[in-house]
Amino acid sequence: MESYRLIFDEVIVHQLKKVAKNPNVREILTKAFNRIEKLGPQAGNLIDSQLKLYEIKTKRPPIRLYYKHNLLTNEMYIFEYEMKTSEQKQQSTINKIKDKIIRFLLKS
Repeated sequence: MESYRLIFDEVIVHQLKKVAKNPNVREILTKAFNRIEKLGPQAGNLIDSQLKLYEIKTKRPPIRLYYKHNLLTNEMYIFEYEMKTSEQKQQSTINKIKDKIIRFLLKS
């Protein structure tokens, strides 16, 4: 069975340091990471087909985790998670991640 390598962005690393004190959220994120590592792109929902950007959603608590699939290396870049607040905040986060991906691609 294929396994995907997870690469953590500096934003998610910072977030994980903060969430270490919350066992409930930490457990939910760990399960999401395991799922991404095992299933890769099939673990979540595609939100941008050109950039291969995905999200995993949980309902209780309402968390969204964003990640990107690198087709060449089969790595999964984990960007950040957020507690669901509003559609505007969610779209702002998605746009911020897309901008980061595009800036990275332009450097390459």
